[in-house]
Amino acid sequence: MRFRRSTWPRELSDAVGGSATGRKESILAAAQLADGNWVAGTRAAVYLPADTPTEADAKPTKDSVRRVGWEQIERAGWDSEASVLHVYETTAFGTPLRATDLKLTDPGRFGQLLRERVDASIVVQRHVPLAGKRGVRIVGRRNPASTEAPIAWNFVLDKGLEPAQPGIVDAAEAALAAVREEFGL
Repeated sequence: MRFRRSTWPRELSDAVGGSATGRKESILAAAQLADGNWVAGTRAAVYLPADTPTEADAKPTKDSVRRVGWEQIERAGWDSEASVLHVYETTAFGTPLRATDLKLTDPGRFGQLLRERVDASIVVQRHVPLAGKRGVRIVGRRNPASTEAPIAWNFVLDKGLEPAQPGIVDAAEAALAAVREEFGL
């Protein structure tokens, strides 16, 4: 997917540059939120509003955005009725996904980039039944900006299965080990 180069507010570019780890990251797409804050995406990461609220008129700074690698995004969804882009980050097994709701008029190119980069981060995805049809979804993700990046593994239990149920965690971990062995990862 190719994006046209755009000019972004200098403060946004500086905020992304100040939060980047390693190499300089160029903004591929960005969107201004209803509250005046910005979100941006690069080849390696998405830059979401920081957890601390900022004033609507405040200029973006490295402290007003937080960098999240694409491999750490579980999924995203657009609610057109509410004009909200929901972004869910992976978390440790057994804890709820971290949700960030982005109120904006239209996700446009930023939404396209979000979908493309999250999809590109998935190296392996497999559903393994554990109890009838219910099971565990195992996902191996790698930052799409580097083929040398390590693979981050996580698994999500289907509804109706809980980590506290006897044998479920052991079965899920065995399924993860089998998938890693199958793919040599």
